[in-house]
Amino acid sequence: MTLSSAGLSMKYRLRRAHPRRGAIGRMLAGLEGADAEQIRLFQERRLRAQVQLAARRSPFYREFFATNEVAPQDIRTLDDLALLPLISRRELAERSEDFRTVPRRLMWSVRSSGTSGVPIACYRTVNSSVFEMAAMERQWSWFGLPADARRIVLRGSGFASDGTRGPTLAVPGARQLLVSSYHLTPDRIDVIANDIRRFRPDAIEGWPSSIALLAALLRDRRTPIPMRAIITSSELMAPGQRALMREVFGGPIVDHYGQTERVAMAGTCEAGGYHVFPHYGVVELLPVAGSDSRWEIVGTSLQNKGFPLFRYRTGDEVRPAAPGPCPCGRAFPLLGVVDGRVEDTFVAADGRPLPLPSSVVDDLSGLREAQIAQLRPGVFELRVVPGTGFCESRTIAHVRRNVAQQFGPGQEVGLRVFDRLPRPPSGKLKTAVVERERAKRLQP
Repeated sequence: MTLSSAGLSMKYRLRRAHPRRGAIGRMLAGLEGADAEQIRLFQERRLRAQVQLAARRSPFYREFFATNEVAPQDIRTLDDLALLPLISRRELAERSEDFRTVPRRLMWSVRSSGTSGVPIACYRTVNSSVFEMAAMERQWSWFGLPADARRIVLRGSGFASDGTRGPTLAVPGARQLLVSSYHLTPDRIDVIANDIRRFRPDAIEGWPSSIALLAALLRDRRTPIPMRAIITSSELMAPGQRALMREVFGGPIVDHYGQTERVAMAGTCEAGGYHVFPHYGVVELLPVAGSDSRWEIVGTSLQNKGFPLFRYRTGDEVRPAAPGPCPCGRAFPLLGVVDGRVEDTFVAADGRPLPLPSSVVDDLSGLREAQIAQLRPGVFELRVVPGTGFCESRTIAHVRRNVAQQFGPGQEVGLRVFDRLPRPPSGKLKTAVVERERAKRLQP
């Protein structure tokens, strides 16, 4: 077992052995039978506790309550959330440390550029991570999937990029088989398929673009591999991708929505509804300017005590939900289709497809905006707007390491610095873009 797989296995085991795991699971099960009023009372109890904690320990919220005519005790119901400020991604990027309530060493950190190209750093407690895993396992149970399901996982998996290992890696303690998203090619598919069969998975999990690419390769070989479920997140799915995945893997698609900031979670149920998970966070819908059929998701975390965020603007937009209660019988609120991350597939120097390429800029720091562009296969350009602590040499070295690890050797990467990254006519910045024009000369 490599160091990275050992770390993943240990993290998984710690979460499963956490002393609060059983209580969290029982609480989640109980809420499934609650009515709307009981769910609201549960959320309000959690909200009051989160606000009181943030007012005492978070520099950001201590400052807010000290300089505004609002007291922590004024926030008692969901309606009172309107007294708190909306938090933008830009504000979080500039003041992330001010939201913490406990020392960094006691939390796990995570970075992301998301769909907006604005890099952020967030933190979560171990208890929050345990809660999140329990919430996902509860959703899986709706489809008959056990909590300890054996899963094929496709989420980048740069472990195979150095050429010293095969395209799969088993993580026994986590009951996972990692499959490198960057090595889904015809010459490797037989090895990957054999490894998957030997693993005997219950489900396949990961980015829809990667799962669909694997499905296409297996379909071309006429070798379907039945699964009990197809677990997806992080990207929108095209109808053709859904049909292809179902054709090859057979199981139902179990999709869930979330963010690096961990302020809200939602997902599909067995009856086809797309539900907000009210135990995880409070979701408000903010009207999108110029549209009467789209709303922005604004989330308030109820489970991450170390990094409380109230009324955080996710930047994700949602369409109207289907009318009426869901046939599944749960009183969880319904969402429409969430417009999340949509990206073109990049192409490596050797012709390999590279799904979800924006992941190479997710952990960069010192930037106000970041974008990775493909100028031609194997030739990429990092475009940045400097922020606090920006160092050009460190940034280009960092992204070149990420590209080499995730895309493989032989790629060319340059850097361009902007005052503001150019936007398409829609005005929404994409973190990853493919440009058809002739490549510019890259900075060495």
